[in-house]
Amino acid sequence: MKKSKHIAALLFVLSLSGFLKAQIALAPSFVFVDEKSGVGNLFVSNNSDKAYEVGINFAFGYPGSDVDGNLLMNYGDTLANAKYALDPMIRAFPRSFILKAGEQRTVRIQVIPQFRRKEGFYFTRMKVMAKPQIAELTDSVSQGIGTRINFNFEQITAVFYHKGEVSTGLNVKELDVIQNNGNLELRPRLERTGNAPFLGCMIAKLKDAKGKVLAETQSTTTVYFEEIRRMDLKLDKVTPGSYTLELSFESRRNDMMSTDLIQTPRIVHEKTVVIK
Repeated sequence: MKKSKHIAALLFVLSLSGFLKAQIALAPSFVFVDEKSGVGNLFVSNNSDKAYEVGINFAFGYPGSDVDGNLLMNYGDTLANAKYALDPMIRAFPRSFILKAGEQRTVRIQVIPQFRRKEGFYFTRMKVMAKPQIAELTDSVSQGIGTRINFNFEQITAVFYHKGEVSTGLNVKELDVIQNNGNLELRPRLERTGNAPFLGCMIAKLKDAKGKVLAETQSTTTVYFEEIRRMDLKLDKVTPGSYTLELSFESRRNDMMSTDLIQTPRIVHEKTVVIK
């Protein structure tokens, strides 16, 4: 009985989280501050029928990984902070505001004038906190005690700014491959080159001796410094034998414009694998 209650509570929280995401929407998914004007825009929309209090804050961080390639946010890298942190260089206008039902507000992200001549690639995370002005839920009063619950909703997006000569690229330092339950588990250890993060996609192909692709998958990826990225390749139609695994990286993503991405030539790493 207790287990059923816990499951029901979890489903309620997940359902509520999805509901809140539909209420407050951000666009675009990533903010690129223009090199010439020093300004970037974030559009915040309230799709609900209630007013929300919205606050903007910045915290330097980037997506890292654990030893298994699972994505982890790193907010404690003091060396990277000193070299790449954008948050001391920018301001949000307005930083806090009331967003009425059905309204949209433009938040301008502007590089402070004294930093406009600083060259290099800089980034940070922007945290957008939205909380309703009126309690979303009120429990019925029982034995003279009333409970009012407010749900705050926080969305986090990346902000980028670069000026002058910037470049990026990747070295595949290692590629661990494990066959497990009809999949190839790929764990490449990647090292970023240049002075800007690699933002793009990772593509895996399994080829036979004639170059025919027997299995393929791809995903968006980021490499800020040295990370392990995880990818699983299904082997549904692959018979036992020796094959070539091609892992490639390209400077393109469906969620970013090509003009916003620091371009690099296609990077290819190959390895012979034996499927059992």
